[in-house]
Amino acid sequence: MLKKPLVSILIASYNKEKYVKRCIESCLNQTYKKLEIIFVDDSSKDNSLKIAKKYQKIKVFKKKKIKSNLKFNTFFQIDTYMFGFKKSKGGIILLLDVDDFFKKNKVQNIVYHFINNTDSNVLFDKPIIYFSNKKFFKKNNYKDTKKDAIWPKFPPTSCISFRRSFFRKIKNELNDKRFSLLAIDFRIAVISKFIFNDFKIFNKYLTFYFQDKKGSENIMYKKFSKNWWLRRKQAHDFIKKFNKKNKKSFKTKSDYVITNIIKKLYNFYNI
Repeated sequence: MLKKPLVSILIASYNKEKYVKRCIESCLNQTYKKLEIIFVDDSSKDNSLKIAKKYQKIKVFKKKKIKSNLKFNTFFQIDTYMFGFKKSKGGIILLLDVDDFFKKNKVQNIVYHFINNTDSNVLFDKPIIYFSNKKFFKKNNYKDTKKDAIWPKFPPTSCISFRRSFFRKIKNELNDKRFSLLAIDFRIAVISKFIFNDFKIFNKYLTFYFQDKKGSENIMYKKFSKNWWLRRKQAHDFIKKFNKKNKKSFKTKSDYVITNIIKKLYNFYNI
């Protein structure tokens, strides 16, 4: 890898005009300057695109919103990042949801990591959680995953960085539409941990992550609700698919059995 590789920051935007300015400027103010900033708006109905277009130093795209009959579908976000990746040229890629933002030295730290760790292809930095301008806290329960863990504990999407070559290898798996409730961060964490054995959590807090109390995570997926159990079932099936595909043993755990039983009790089908 070159000493100063080109870094692409992919910003996924949809109806979050309130946060666009702060998100973009956190990228423009990075201490590392060999950047391309790609802003992809998923046909927002607010002024997100208009605000982004005011910044001449970034590349702004409007993506036509895909049609889907699924009520809850993380593929909208995945498709937005796929679109941005196709427009990018960087050897290192950073993901960023538009309501989150970076510390000034994030890119510099990420680049140093990849330069000094040639075998590392994907990296999660730690998030600084915030609910408002006055409420910030650091989440520190991201430890090395135990060998017998069902799935890894991982930071959110805006904390993910990876080499371009790694994303090319996994993009088809990320595009799998059968798992409509599984976000891109879960998919990347599972693939990197259990398939490539390349799962690294950087011990640095470099990303400000917005925790929306009114967001889908807290409303649609309230713990032990129907949607929570359905997503959990999809998570188990996603991991099982890779274990089977890669001829790895899959030990049926009590959690998997319980999840299947509850799914049947609720009579879950595709939504």
